[in-house]
Amino acid sequence: MTGEIVRASEAADVVEAGTGTPPASRLSRRNVLRLGFWTSMGTLLVAVGAGVVNSLYPRGINGFGGPVAVKANAIPLPGAPPKQIVEGHFLLVNLGANEGRIASDRAATDGGLLALWWKCPHLGCTVPWKDGEAISADKDPLGRHGWFLCPCHGSTYTKAGVRVAGPAPRSMDTMRLTVESNGDITVQTGKVQSGGTDNPSRAVPWTPPS
Repeated sequence: MTGEIVRASEAADVVEAGTGTPPASRLSRRNVLRLGFWTSMGTLLVAVGAGVVNSLYPRGINGFGGPVAVKANAIPLPGAPPKQIVEGHFLLVNLGANEGRIASDRAATDGGLLALWWKCPHLGCTVPWKDGEAISADKDPLGRHGWFLCPCHGSTYTKAGVRVAGPAPRSMDTMRLTVESNGDITVQTGKVQSGGTDNPSRAVPWTPPS
């Protein structure tokens, strides 16, 4: 009797093999695995594609990294100390004519507004303004007072962010700045230019609204 049952089972397998169709349980398992694999691959490709699109078409950025507006009544007047704009991580400077140059720079400048990234180009420390502070005559033969002075390693810069002393490899970096018709300004904090001795000539003319 047991032998007949075994032969019957073998006969059923032969019939299934003859039709070319695997048992239903095997077919279901294989399909589930295949579906899971292609679903995972599809999800991965969609995620990668979304990341690429997002990098090409970024969403609006507020604060540092995007445009930062400064009202006209918040802009320092020529000769006044620079103003720290926390939202945009920059120091807003209003230069007078020929202000902020180094002693060896003979090129005349008209003055205007500069947005200096407050990060020291040396190791990234925030650079404050030291109003009324003088440095040695060998560093500044003009004997001027008031400097950007890095508290970490002593890099020193003119009011235009031009390096005059210390380990910093260059002058303070500047950000793109535009003046609106009503006297307000917009600083593009994501548009940063490496600092140089020409910082004073990058100043944008600005007249206080009447």
